[in-house]
Amino acid sequence: MSLPSAAIAAPWQIERSDVFTLPSADGHAYRVMVAWPEGPPPPQGWPVLWLLDGEDNFAIATTTARRLARAGGRSGVGAGLIVAVESGGLPRRIYDYTPPVEGYVIPTGSPAAGRSLGGGGAFLTYLRDKLRPEISGRWKIDAKRETLMGHSFGGLLALHALAQGGWWSRYVAVSPSLWYGNGLIARETHGMAALQDKRALLAAGDREGAPSGSSATLADVVAALSARGVDARASVLPGQSHGSTMMAAMVDGITLAFGEAAGKEAE
Repeated sequence: MSLPSAAIAAPWQIERSDVFTLPSADGHAYRVMVAWPEGPPPPQGWPVLWLLDGEDNFAIATTTARRLARAGGRSGVGAGLIVAVESGGLPRRIYDYTPPVEGYVIPTGSPAAGRSLGGGGAFLTYLRDKLRPEISGRWKIDAKRETLMGHSFGGLLALHALAQGGWWSRYVAVSPSLWYGNGLIARETHGMAALQDKRALLAAGDREGAPSGSSATLADVVAALSARGVDARASVLPGQSHGSTMMAAMVDGITLAFGEAAGKEAE
């Protein structure tokens, strides 16, 4: 059996999806991938799952969310809009996903040592002030049900956004880099103002190690968030290492974002 040549191969595509580029204030061109449900939106608009590292997570999140929604009677998951932002090259990802910490340098031997840091505030501003208006202008969205989900430095950024009173109502932080900034997230969550109507899921694998720099655990951060009015919980992902946790947490993240009622697992 002969294989098709590249000239005649037909690539698989995701229905009801779009890809566009939207530059930031500093001129960096972010590629944005969007997938929307079939049919008209509900009166209040679609709930939205905002995904970091979009190039890695868009396809699996979209197909998983649609499968769960098809089994909504058992999964408790409804339809929703997925917005995934491409992180780009490693230097840009590290810069965009790390909050500013005065004088902090990642120690030698730790992930991302020697890279430029501290662009997280500007990136969150880009999402809020430039990308979100673009999305809400194209699709009707439910402003009360928007979820930010990220992994590693992306999970760090999600928790930083929550501690800063971000506009998302729900946050999923998978394997968040709690060591960053010598425990920045622990300090921020213990010092943050009380919040209402916020939910958070923190997840990590039981086979991932953590660089030195912070003794904070998921349970510590969840306790601090809960004390300030956030409906927060931690999830341990059995058998998962740092590189596999985002996929392992995808169903739980989508359920938080698009869940409508308690239900059984999808078939």
